[in-house]
Amino acid sequence: FQYSICSEPLIELSNPGASGSLFFVTSGDEFIIKTVQHKEAEFLQKLLPGYYMNLNQNPRTLLPKFYGLYCVQSGGINIRIVVMNNVLPRALKMHFTYDLKGSTYKRRASRKEREKSNPTFKDLDFLQDRHEGLYFDSETHSALMKTLQRDCRVLESFKIMDYSLLLGIHILNSNMKEKEGESSQSASDTKRPGGQKVLYSTAMESIQGPGKSGDSVTTETTNTMGGIPAKSHKGEKLLLFMGIIDILQSYRLMKKLEHSWKALVYDGDTVSVHRPSFYADRFLKFMSTRVFKKVQGKK
Repeated sequence: FQYSICSEPLIELSNPGASGSLFFVTSGDEFIIKTVQHKEAEFLQKLLPGYYMNLNQNPRTLLPKFYGLYCVQSGGINIRIVVMNNVLPRALKMHFTYDLKGSTYKRRASRKEREKSNPTFKDLDFLQDRHEGLYFDSETHSALMKTLQRDCRVLESFKIMDYSLLLGIHILNSNMKEKEGESSQSASDTKRPGGQKVLYSTAMESIQGPGKSGDSVTTETTNTMGGIPAKSHKGEKLLLFMGIIDILQSYRLMKKLEHSWKALVYDGDTVSVHRPSFYADRFLKFMSTRVFKKVQGKK
């Protein structure tokens, strides 16, 4: 990963969140570099021994994989950066991107975010745009939900909450139309990123292990990039890319206070900041009942 970071200039990404972090992706498309606050870097260092042991025991996970934590001094200011796996490959167009928490309080993309060329939508947007959910075959649905359940219990054991599922949706049906427009650019696009190479780095590998590429919904000419095959309620063939992000939030005093005052004004069960056990249960319920669904016999 060090060669990937240093060999070519990094590409800056926009940040749809409220954290103020800066995001960069390596030219090879495999790694994300993110600036983090001092307390987040401190929490990651305390978390690492148990987190590393868990990832060794359960390589099939949608949790972020940390490759490095650095502190860079610039103008007398300490800038802390963390290197992680990249969840959304740039080589495939993400027609829709969602940041999902299972919360409905103020969980709608802002007007400013919607005006971007590639906006990141939120929970209320998903419920409005895709209220029927996303459909999987039985085996894939089972593997995905088991992975999410295991990951949430790990985060709960570390008293972590306020994390999100970053979900990218690529519509395969529109692939051929896009290819016509892209073919003229292919000659000059020689540095376009290819497939990810890090073990267990793709979405499909994360839930089912190596060798599962989701070819059942694709054609021979389509590179799935390790996406998880799914369908919309309209029958559109999709490739999904996902990962759990923003896990460096520990449920300590400030978060407890934040939830307490919000709960006085709003419905406490709808706000995003919550105790870890409730947060995990609500997150899983939202994913299993509103987002990810199993294909029935008629589908």
